[in-house]
Amino acid sequence: MYNIGEDELLLRVYKYEVLRGEDRLRIDVCERIAGTSHHEFMAFPIGLLGKPEKEFVGFGETETEALRGCLNRIKNVSIKDIVEYSINSEESPEAEE
Repeated sequence: MYNIGEDELLLRVYKYEVLRGEDRLRIDVCERIAGTSHHEFMAFPIGLLGKPEKEFVGFGETETEALRGCLNRIKNVSIKDIVEYSINSEESPEAEE
């Protein structure tokens, strides 16, 4: 149906924001439109560098299920800690694995 490469994914992205006091965190929920992936939906917070952090990712067969999974994972984590985690993960050698 869509002309994409063998190892590519085509995703539809839904955007949400969590507001905690004066802090704000964007969450993207990606829906697989074409390509091969283990999950239909994946939700993750977007840090300063725009990379999903595995420990904060929610998966599901629906948008709502993936979003709930992500929100449950970040519920007791400060937005500052999520963003700092993003930066520290990017700087560490393990981040490239």
